[in-house]
Amino acid sequence: MRRCSALLVLTLTACSSGKPGASGQSFDPVQFFAGHTQGDATLHILTGSSRHVAVDSNGIPDGHGGLVLDQTIREQGSRMRTRRWVLHPAGSNRWSGTLTDADGRVRVVRTPANVVIHYRMKNGTEVEQRLQQDRAARTVSNHMTVSRFGVRLATLDERIRKLD
Repeated sequence: MRRCSALLVLTLTACSSGKPGASGQSFDPVQFFAGHTQGDATLHILTGSSRHVAVDSNGIPDGHGGLVLDQTIREQGSRMRTRRWVLHPAGSNRWSGTLTDADGRVRVVRTPANVVIHYRMKNGTEVEQRLQQDRAARTVSNHMTVSRFGVRLATLDERIRKLD
């Protein structure tokens, strides 16, 4: 189970109100993750155990509506690790790209209420992340679900702060 939890936590990214900000604009994940962000999370595993996870991220816009995001992940009881997201626009309110931990493409869709991310991990688990922005607090909440064959194996709840 330890190996499974380590693989599960690799799915971290980072993202309170489910409504667009006061300006009426939808959450822009490229704009939010450009620069330095820090995430503080709790990983809840099917067995009932939980672990603290900290994520330090640095994002660089690619100049064409996409983003390169490098992350350092520190999970309680595990070694520090790094990973990279590379996302490119794939239509209106959509991005597609790669993630070091993913097997295949990462799909990102912006809805009026949130940003939804889908991908498959190299271990075969499916990941869904729902990111919601709280503009007033300069934070994003990230609720992640990891499952296999429709069975939920873990969830992660993260608060991500914009630092610059």
